[in-house]
Amino acid sequence: MKVFVINMHGEPLMPCSPRKARILLKEKRAKVVQREPFTIQLLYGSSGYKQDITIGIDTGHDEVGVSVTTETKELFSSVFKMRNDISKKMTTRRMYRRNKRSRLRYRKPRFDNRAASTRKGRLAPSVEWKVETHKRIISFYQNRLPKCKVILETGIFDMQKMQNPEIKNEMYQKGIQYGYANTKAYVLTRDRHTCQAGKSGCTKRLEVHHIKFKSQGGSDNPKNLITLCSKHHKELHEGKLILNIKKHKSLRSATTMNIIRKRLLGYYPNAIETFGYVTKQNRQNLGLEKSHSNDAFVIAGGNNQQRAETMDYKFKQANNRAIGIHRKGYAPTARKVRYLIQSGDIIKYEGRTYTSKGNKNKGKSILLEIEGKKKTVNSKKVELIYNRKNIQCIYA
Repeated sequence: MKVFVINMHGEPLMPCSPRKARILLKEKRAKVVQREPFTIQLLYGSSGYKQDITIGIDTGHDEVGVSVTTETKELFSSVFKMRNDISKKMTTRRMYRRNKRSRLRYRKPRFDNRAASTRKGRLAPSVEWKVETHKRIISFYQNRLPKCKVILETGIFDMQKMQNPEIKNEMYQKGIQYGYANTKAYVLTRDRHTCQAGKSGCTKRLEVHHIKFKSQGGSDNPKNLITLCSKHHKELHEGKLILNIKKHKSLRSATTMNIIRKRLLGYYPNAIETFGYVTKQNRQNLGLEKSHSNDAFVIAGGNNQQRAETMDYKFKQANNRAIGIHRKGYAPTARKVRYLIQSGDIIKYEGRTYTSKGNKNKGKSILLEIEGKKKTVNSKKVELIYNRKNIQCIYA
């Protein structure tokens, strides 16, 4: 694995080996500017020798693969694990805010805070985060490497074709709900205005039920809706009735990937686009297994170059928000001050380096994993080496 290098003016240079980086740091001819991914800055002038570099990006919903290659070797191989908890955390934040508002006296609105949520082109926060994170990853490698060419593997998904393989021509304009007043009317007609619980004693009132609850990520797709009478609908939500119905496959990830493709190609107009079927064929020709690191290597034009060790990274919440700390007469709903040592931080204990697994007793104890066993130690006996932010390297 190589180390990113920038000169004393902040311009990117060719990466160096870890051994050379250690020598430069020991001789105080360089300094550390970033630990993950590891980057050093030279404190003296350099010749600036550069090679042609290709960056291959395997875009994805859950993981993103990156490979940086030259004509002779692979310099970097990385896999970034994306966050999928943003929607859930926003739901939690909404609960805290609603509880807070219920305890406030009424006052006249002082400004319109809904303009941003209705602006044209707005993305859902979870989708926007994935788009911005892709841009962040690509921009990092572009800013840390000289003379680099970017190749993106993107995906184009036809959602209507995925739901109905026989769709064609004017059927795209006239979908399954064509001619119906709304989705509910279509579902009732599809189910012949009959309760689908398969039980006796149905009432006359019919309701539409979400097979996968919206609180669990379900959508208003007709395949996720079913007709039930009011009696069995109530029993189902009370846990007295269980439906033996297969939940439909969500197309959320496919929709997100279409958005990511459009935004990235617009943001990087000079990038070269490739597709999955091309990558698959080239990977099979090289006899490589299916993985994000191998796909990225093939995307970057990898052939017989010397491979680099794959580094795994994950994104996490920066934990810099304090929700509900200003509640007059009530205890804070979230901690106001961050603990000195967070989960994932690099610490030293009894002369050895560990990764913190979490806190106990309000930060007074640190949870470590020593020789495969979890151990709790006093926070005063450990030394903080590096406080990780919202990106972490996953060490084997």
